Amino acid sequence: MGEEIFALDVGTRKVAGVIVSKEGSKFRVKAAVVREHRERAMLDGQIHNIPQVADIIREVKEKLERKARTTLTKVAVAAAGRALKTQKAAAEKEISPSKEIDREEVLALEADAIQEAENTVLAGRDKPGEYHCVGYSVVKYTLDGSSIGYLVGQRGYTMGVEIVATFLPRVVVDSLVSALRWAGLEIGSLTLEPIAAAAVAVPPAMRGLNVALVDIGAGTSDIALTREGSIVGYAMVPQAGDEVTEHLARELLLDFTTAEKVKRAIHRGGTISFADIVGQKRAFPAEELIELLQPAVRELARQVAEQILLLNGRPPQAVLLIGGGSLTPGLAPSLARCLELPEDRVAVRGREALPDIVGAPSFAGPQAVTPLGIAVTALRQEGLILSQIEVNGRPVQALASRKLTVAQALLAAGLPVRDLYGRPGRGIGVEINGRLHFVKGKPGRPGKILVNGEPASLDVFVQGGDKIEFIPGEKGEDARVVVGDLVPPLKNKTIIYNGRKITLEPLILLNGCAVSREAEVYDRSKIEFNPLETVADVLNYLGEPGNEPVFLNGERVRPEALVKDGDVLDTGAKAGTRKIKITLNGKEIELMVKTSQVIFADLFTYLEIGTTPPQGKKTLRMEVNGQPAEFTTPLKEGDRVTLEWV
Repeated sequence: MGEEIFALDVGTRKVAGVIVSKEGSKFRVKAAVVREHRERAMLDGQIHNIPQVADIIREVKEKLERKARTTLTKVAVAAAGRALKTQKAAAEKEISPSKEIDREEVLALEADAIQEAENTVLAGRDKPGEYHCVGYSVVKYTLDGSSIGYLVGQRGYTMGVEIVATFLPRVVVDSLVSALRWAGLEIGSLTLEPIAAAAVAVPPAMRGLNVALVDIGAGTSDIALTREGSIVGYAMVPQAGDEVTEHLARELLLDFTTAEKVKRAIHRGGTISFADIVGQKRAFPAEELIELLQPAVRELARQVAEQILLLNGRPPQAVLLIGGGSLTPGLAPSLARCLELPEDRVAVRGREALPDIVGAPSFAGPQAVTPLGIAVTALRQEGLILSQIEVNGRPVQALASRKLTVAQALLAAGLPVRDLYGRPGRGIGVEINGRLHFVKGKPGRPGKILVNGEPASLDVFVQGGDKIEFIPGEKGEDARVVVGDLVPPLKNKTIIYNGRKITLEPLILLNGCAVSREAEVYDRSKIEFNPLETVADVLNYLGEPGNEPVFLNGERVRPEALVKDGDVLDTGAKAGTRKIKITLNGKEIELMVKTSQVIFADLFTYLEIGTTPPQGKKTLRMEVNGQPAEFTTPLKEGDRVTLEWV
């Protein structure tokens, strides 16, 4: 005989317990017990009164023990799907291109994204560690901003990941553990109600389809979407069977308990008799009561369809209804109309549709699917294990698959895995001549992980009772930089500008103030300097507009021409001219002349000598350095010139 599993489905209205064993390819139900809560000890899947819920669990346990003649100490259970929260998140990290990415770095990056998703779920309401991460899937990896299939072994400057993570509030698990403990039980396996239901309601042949599995309970309707072999999303509608019951109670003037009995009797047909709250006895045909329910049924169908479309983006290929509320008359066709699906694509799926499960035939209907799924999930070892480990001296409850990693344990402890690598020091952003420049801080020093005193990595497996010591890395030093680290060496230059000797002294401005190269630079500083390397640099330094012709050492040049120490720079009206000194008729004069060769005839441009001889004179005397000259005789600096009428 194969292994036996005791499974419990602790619901808002009822607690169902089963003992199931594996026999070849079949699962045999050896015993099944269902008990209703005597009071409303649970609301929307959350235990509110632990002692009352524990009493019902104990009743179910003891009845099963008598039926199966065994002692039950461990149990497989499921957390309500309505409590799950699904969140997308991303993380990115700078890396060194000189080193290949290893598996541990990828795990740390994924853990960063999971913690980012948890922070979004928390939204400032709770403390880190208030949620169990019960699973996540990678949407995509990125390397230097581009999508990539797998990061391990790659090189680059930045790596990133996008994930979808699912979280379960820790209080849901803690209250379930407490109620079981009060009933003398401990958790052997924990799964999620949508996963358990899908394990038996959606066989392997259907798992490639886009199917919505809807569990219509008493307080809520839980939705799980399957696609490509796995559950891809969860949703919850805060309306279910109770809203239909309350509608019936209002219409017929009934208390809630009587209205619930009337609703359950409808499926038997015939005439249903009851007494209203004033004691009047009444009787209605089942068909008339079904019609009376339809406004509430249509509203429930509308809300469920709305959530399915919101989660899936379009109508699914089929909808499977489970849970006691799925038996509500008219719900399946009403939901089909809301989703614009053929009526045969929306069906109630009960125990009768599960050919691999035999035994206890009286335990039937759609309300039997989830408890049987919990048992089958545990027998297949597909559930989660709740392990207690010690992290930095503090006990931590961690939910994981059969193998718990150090990374998962640190996440359960609320420790930021990114701290293992030591964050780099804070960088400095500086604007230099209008362009942004970034100075990185020094890299951090890596931390350590010890499991039971031995060095370990994030992917090492741990088990209940292990002790983990997490020593964070050390933060790197913040960037520190002075002006001289950012500005190239600058030298003074002496040039002749428009005939005047000037010294060009490059100036460095830090946030508008002149500073030396030793001045310290802080984040968001602004540095401005003029290297005085080109004609444009020099003209800008001198405050010249630079829109006139420019001559460098006598040659016309463009603004980007380089200026060296000792160069001659001329602009505008004075461009292309130079000064020479001569002695004219015994008197020293200074002439502004063109850069080409100066000849005797040029003197007539600068001197007022008429072309007609004065009265009594008839000959023009022209001499250079005492020698007769002609109009084309060259002139140079220091010449003695005679030019007069005689």
